[in-house]
Amino acid sequence: LDIDTLIQIAETLESIVCQCFGPNGGQVLFTKATGELLVTRDGKRVLNSLLLDHPIARMIVDCVSAHCGVTGDGAKSFILLLSALLRGLQASVDKGTAGQSTCHNFLGRAKQRSEEMKHVTDCLLTFQTQVLNQIIRQHLNQHVTSLFTGDQMTVTNDKIGSIMEAYFCGKIGNVHCKFLSEMACDFFFKCTCDRGRGQTLNLICRHFLDLHTAVKGFPIGSSRVLEGLVLHRDFTVYCQTDGQLKVLVVTEPIQPPLSDAGTTLLLRSNFQLQSSNIWIAKRVEEIMNFLQQNQVKLLLSSVKQSDVVLYHAQLCGISVVQCIEADELSLFCYLAGIAPLSSPWDILHSRDTDLANAVFCKPVLLGAHRYAHIGLMNRGDFSPHCVILCGPIPGLTEQCVSAFHGGLKMLQHAFEPVDLCQGQGLDIRGSALTQEHADVLIEAGSVLPVGGSFEFLLHHYLRLYAQHSLQPEVKTTCSLVADAVLNIPRNIYNTKSTNRHFLQVYTKVRNDIQSKGCISDGPGLLESVSCKYQLLVSVLQCARSLVTIDSLI
Repeated sequence: LDIDTLIQIAETLESIVCQCFGPNGGQVLFTKATGELLVTRDGKRVLNSLLLDHPIARMIVDCVSAHCGVTGDGAKSFILLLSALLRGLQASVDKGTAGQSTCHNFLGRAKQRSEEMKHVTDCLLTFQTQVLNQIIRQHLNQHVTSLFTGDQMTVTNDKIGSIMEAYFCGKIGNVHCKFLSEMACDFFFKCTCDRGRGQTLNLICRHFLDLHTAVKGFPIGSSRVLEGLVLHRDFTVYCQTDGQLKVLVVTEPIQPPLSDAGTTLLLRSNFQLQSSNIWIAKRVEEIMNFLQQNQVKLLLSSVKQSDVVLYHAQLCGISVVQCIEADELSLFCYLAGIAPLSSPWDILHSRDTDLANAVFCKPVLLGAHRYAHIGLMNRGDFSPHCVILCGPIPGLTEQCVSAFHGGLKMLQHAFEPVDLCQGQGLDIRGSALTQEHADVLIEAGSVLPVGGSFEFLLHHYLRLYAQHSLQPEVKTTCSLVADAVLNIPRNIYNTKSTNRHFLQVYTKVRNDIQSKGCISDGPGLLESVSCKYQLLVSVLQCARSLVTIDSLI
């Protein structure tokens, strides 16, 4: 596949996302076929909203979505970096084939160019292990700071606020980024019992669908954090209770069936039918009285219960929430430390350990819907809380939900170290390293100031590495990646389609690195180093996948 086609497609996507990139980026307005308007600056939502006909464009968007699924961020930076990398790849290959071409016909030159292109992209794969990892470990790690204080992975509100505010600024703009970043910090610290454990973040991200409620028709400022869980079903039966209460979770109807599965019940008269119904009603009454005697005040069910069950529940003062989604009920059982019961026999022989303890149980009105709001005790390092995310129109509500979830994913990725397998490489001067085993490439919680610090530092050390390398392929790939990463800060500091501001910032940063060994006077906001590293690795893999395509069918 011709590199010019790849560049044309990537630059088309680049022209779209660069309009909403950086602190001064604007919003993108989409009009759906239904007439609904979508206003967003979330790169992933922008790309997924495009009607793309070309399979290469869809492949690029799929790569972006896969990357965002891991890190929660970086969609626009992905496109900017990929476009710059493809342009640099084209220039490098054209320069190499111009002086070495021995073919005088078009097809021969095209084949030679294609082979040279694949050779350079193969070098990009070894670049990660032989060059990039060395530079990260030996040089960039000297400039990073940590989100954590001490050895217990504890974090402060200021540092979490700095990394979350930078994230939301790129996702939704300056108007609401401060409010949402503060609410995200509040949600994080309330859920983690002020301890900031990484495993709690994993739980939150895995069950975010059940830990949030989207409310349409209200301003974003109405969003808030609630204690406990909101089950997205209303009470079928509600009996007010005070203080702690016991909860039973069932996954099957409490009312016994007339016959077991696989058997046939033969009734010869109406009297037998009435007798069977009376026996069932007494059986239900017996079960509900048993629950009342065991002080059960709330029944949670994944299936619809019969009217007889609801009637006796009302008489016994037991609230009922039924038809609960399986994922929601599973999360409740996990946090409560219980397993759901199924048959009436199991209920009559249940023990106190089969019951959950709730702090409160009450209805909550969110927008036009009423839900069941249940408070639970802490489970380990996790204190059950949920977040209510509001928006004036459906599009903005969905944007807030997506941004909030992505921010938690980004924080989760920042909390995890990047492991380095055993390998051999070269240091900055080209001398061989031993078969040295280093477990961690990037420490958990490593951050740098926003505004291109990672890109500027990586550009500097890649250029320095290329100067001392004796291998032509290494020189080429280092220069290629070093120039490509500058496309991100170039778009950050791009003012009115000129590079003047960027050149001023670049000159100052380069002088600071050469004279002071660090970047001074950076902004107060932070970004994750591991997310930046993953972005570069994902783009390198995507570029190689694109270049190795021979034809489209």
